[in-house]
Amino acid sequence: MSNYEEANRRLEEASEESFSDVSEKISKLGDELAEQIVIKNIEEQLNNNEEDYSDRINYVTLFKNKYQGITPDDNCYDKDYMQRSLATVTTIVSDGLSKKYGVNLCNDLDFYFPDDYLEDTEALYEFFVIRNTENLVNYFEFELKRNRSDILTKYSKLIQTEEHSKDLFVIQAKKKFKNFDDVVILHFINEILDDMITEAKESAYVLFDKIVNLDLFEEYNNKISQLLINYGSKIVFSDDQETAEKYLVTMKNQDSRNNIRNEVVSYYLETCEIED
Repeated sequence: MSNYEEANRRLEEASEESFSDVSEKISKLGDELAEQIVIKNIEEQLNNNEEDYSDRINYVTLFKNKYQGITPDDNCYDKDYMQRSLATVTTIVSDGLSKKYGVNLCNDLDFYFPDDYLEDTEALYEFFVIRNTENLVNYFEFELKRNRSDILTKYSKLIQTEEHSKDLFVIQAKKKFKNFDDVVILHFINEILDDMITEAKESAYVLFDKIVNLDLFEEYNNKISQLLINYGSKIVFSDDQETAEKYLVTMKNQDSRNNIRNEVVSYYLETCEIED
């Protein structure tokens, strides 16, 4: 074998060794980011048809923590792969939120600082997917308290009708609760929820603004509030009413609706006075 051929052979071997090292490094980096686990679970959560998001893990947060924890000083660091991985995960989330709720960030990753884009994506995923049920429970509880007077005006007359006044629940509840207003609200809680759902469907912007303002000091509520303040330049809905309806679709699932109603009732019962 000539010196030239030997040199070529060594170059080819070195190239194959380098490729092997890169492949191993990329594989290790993918494991560090938990990329496949994150993608699989995000897709499952977005495609879930039961609309029950209680006790869910935010896999965007999991990915964010791992992504931000890897630095150029790490042996497995690869800038191009990090960028591709970030784009893959955030694209799955943005496409899923757009399809499921009609909500989009106004700019894509190319026009964001990577960490900022990831954090806004995380906040949207938390608000729309992870806390959907929790947010609705908090919203209904607040609206029940805020609209108490109007609710009683509407339903206090209705409970006097023969159909309702002779209802076994009403008869028993009169003996149990000191305040008859509590009997009215508990008896008509399903109808009251329907009224609140009808109003909430009118505007996603109004609905979401009310929800985040229940606790503006909470991290994700604050981030969503900032996006809403910059509506049209930071966040946009394909259709304001349709997005509200999609956010409330969990109330069409009877099991989910029952769970939410029961939580609202439990909250309300804490304020009721019981007869001795």
